[in-house]
Amino acid sequence: MVSDHSISKFIQETPSVGYKALRQSLAWADLGQRVAILAHGSDAVRFIDNFTTAALAKLVQGQGTEGFFTDSRGWVLALTNILRLDGTSDGLMRGAELWIDAPLGMATCLREHLEHYHIRERVELIDVSMDRVSILVAGPQASDWLASHCNQRLPTGLLDHHRCMLGDIFIQIVRVDWVGPNGFLLHAAQADRQQLIEWLTAQGVVEATNDDVCTARIEAGLPVPVDIPEKTLPQELCRDQRAISFTKGCYLGQETVARIDAMGHVNRQWVAVAIDGMRHPPADMLVTKAGVVVGRITSACLSPLLGSTLGLGLFQTKGLANGGSLQVEGFPARIVEVPLPTVGSAFTDQIAASIESPEQVLLETKRFRVVRVSEACRDGTLREREVVQHPGCVVIVPLLSPESICLVEVVRAAVGRTLLELPAGTLDRVESLEAAARRELAEETGYRAGQMTPAGEFWMSPGILRERMHLFVAEDLVAGSQALEPGEQIRTRVVSTKEAIAMCLDGRIEDAKTIIGLLLLAKRTQRAMQDDDQ
Repeated sequence: MVSDHSISKFIQETPSVGYKALRQSLAWADLGQRVAILAHGSDAVRFIDNFTTAALAKLVQGQGTEGFFTDSRGWVLALTNILRLDGTSDGLMRGAELWIDAPLGMATCLREHLEHYHIRERVELIDVSMDRVSILVAGPQASDWLASHCNQRLPTGLLDHHRCMLGDIFIQIVRVDWVGPNGFLLHAAQADRQQLIEWLTAQGVVEATNDDVCTARIEAGLPVPVDIPEKTLPQELCRDQRAISFTKGCYLGQETVARIDAMGHVNRQWVAVAIDGMRHPPADMLVTKAGVVVGRITSACLSPLLGSTLGLGLFQTKGLANGGSLQVEGFPARIVEVPLPTVGSAFTDQIAASIESPEQVLLETKRFRVVRVSEACRDGTLREREVVQHPGCVVIVPLLSPESICLVEVVRAAVGRTLLELPAGTLDRVESLEAAARRELAEETGYRAGQMTPAGEFWMSPGILRERMHLFVAEDLVAGSQALEPGEQIRTRVVSTKEAIAMCLDGRIEDAKTIIGLLLLAKRTQRAMQDDDQ
């Protein structure tokens, strides 16, 4: 049985059968009991909405969201999943409006916290944690396999959920990405646990162990209670898009969350680091730079995807500014982005292995470096290639309305011209992708986004350049002042969405990332309209 609230360290020298199944095919894992608090009553949604960072009023039945519960000072009490129910379940589940799901160990304190503020509202909070069990089914084949065995269609969006039958057992199935992009949580009655496990085993599904799930969880960058010390602020865990609404009404702790949003930064950040050469890390590790402690690692594993030890923890933002090398217990460390890309095929493994060779640094600058690497050819020989290594960037499509977009006119010294582009910026500091997108949007245009939605990723020029661009769509914009860096020459220009697409097609817009972003958005909008018509 996996106890996901207490795991902080695991070292797996050789990937196990269960881990390989999670990454290459399909596996199940027994997560045991989790917190399950049901909120009944006509005031249930409104009441719980007053104590979480998530916007519950927007949820329809069958949807879910992450949400922080904070105290009056804005410090995190719990990171939870909040599911909007349809009231069709049996027993204690019947008539419930919300299901609060979290790692085990938080039920008592969370329920007591909510009951402390419960006065006259028509709501009843029932802890059914001991009556429910959770089974994780995940892997590249999880969707297809479950679709062929469930009596209903699978949930599509993250934390979407519904009641269905699997192997003659009633379950609540929830889509999650805790150990990779394709996972499902099966909530079942405690009385059905053994039958469900026996049925999965009889179907030939591989069991993933506690250690397998821990490794995959760390590679996905998911924080668990051991990673959230006292006096942690919601934005420090870099889950703004998933768990925090900046446009909802008042809730307990909102003043602190809103003040941090206005300031534009926090003093600590949730960070992942690769630790080269370390094989057996202790459970708790300090991270230093130039002899000064800048962070603490609270979860670590030997990552098969990374090929080195991977650690997660909270780091001082100031301590990570301006570059410099990191050390963990005497081993060199480097910041990496999580979730790690999962292995796609043996071919991608071979390609990855072919470029894992010592690098000769030819040029090092503030924002990129040029290296010479050896590439394995099909005939077994090696050839040298020069590669420009770039940390990547965010690109933002600022929608003032469905009919208008804010572009920027940028003086580009490299081409000796002023180009019309989407706002964009380099990932040159420790922050989440969404935080980078919000910062760059505000700096270049002055607009602050109420909603920032990921819209895709792409390589800019993979023949010579390792720069991955992360596209976001910004909506619910509020105007403000630009905050340009010295030397930046940027002017905003609002155009209609139709005109922006026309400029991409007739050559007036020449910037590749802008053409990709606008045309990709237009195509997805067109497809969504067609789906609605059907």
